[in-house]
Amino acid sequence: MTRLHRTDRQVRQKESGERTDHLSALGNLVEKAFPNPGELFCHGLELLVQQLGADRAVMTRVGDLGFEAFWWATSDGQAPDQSIHNVSESFCPKVLENPTRTLVIRDATLDPRWKNHSGWRKLGIRSYIGAPLRQAGKIIGTLNIQSARPRDFSRAEVAMVNAMANLFSKTLEVETLKQELRMTRDALDLTTAVVEDSALECPQSHLPNLHYLEIWLKANLYLARRRGEAMSVVRWDLPLNRDSAKRLKAIAEALRGEDLLVDMGHDRFLLLLPRTPQDGARILLERIRLRIGEIPMGATLWDPGREPDREDFTAHHAIHRAQEALTLASGGQEFWVMTE
Repeated sequence: MTRLHRTDRQVRQKESGERTDHLSALGNLVEKAFPNPGELFCHGLELLVQQLGADRAVMTRVGDLGFEAFWWATSDGQAPDQSIHNVSESFCPKVLENPTRTLVIRDATLDPRWKNHSGWRKLGIRSYIGAPLRQAGKIIGTLNIQSARPRDFSRAEVAMVNAMANLFSKTLEVETLKQELRMTRDALDLTTAVVEDSALECPQSHLPNLHYLEIWLKANLYLARRRGEAMSVVRWDLPLNRDSAKRLKAIAEALRGEDLLVDMGHDRFLLLLPRTPQDGARILLERIRLRIGEIPMGATLWDPGREPDREDFTAHHAIHRAQEALTLASGGQEFWVMTE
């Protein structure tokens, strides 16, 4: 039986009575031990396109709305087309029907099983390799290789795709572990904040304050960036009195559980709407103005696909843009300032 020994640093901490943050230490170890998943996916997919002479290598995941492509590489930098964006029409669903075998199609036009399939008829995919991506034993998506030309894939090439699918699956599992560690750490931070400082809401409006906002952003923006999900950010000013406080509280209680209405103090308010594009936010803002009156509002999107939001996990730039938009708003309408 292997025995595990304490490190000298752990012994010194124990002797001195110093408290060790084991959760943070574990998170840091996981972060350091594994490569950046984006770089791994990028190089891995580019390698498959190069080595197999394929048009595309695509990673898909299965969600409530079917298949979704979330990472891909194309030959010669070709722009993504419907064969990537409309993967449900491709051969991906067939991979899930028999996940114990890799789906190999060398020429769809010559195979009676595939010559009338939408993968060939609509998307023009003539040769294809599809391997399942697994997480904790569950099929979560596919790795597929596509080409508009026939291809006589060798056993070694099919084995290469399977090996890469296994590597990608393990990487996704690690990313889930890292995410769970972060969420656990953030939840503990929130719990600690509640214990150490019960003033996470403004006493006048009974809405979350800036301290709560800081913790909320820390827990939500990293995951939003990983998913590539934009968030609407809205600012408005409203004199706070007993009636307006009651109306604002009713608005906050009517929001989705993931949304957040913050009292920034001095009659300033901030609304955060995760996974909500501009059109969806506008509909909600119209409803809000029915409750609090036709007041000007400034809005923007925190967009993890664009600078400077990509690395901004405090939403500082987005909040600044929303404030800028508020200064430009007039009448009872909202004004939007977007990233370039």
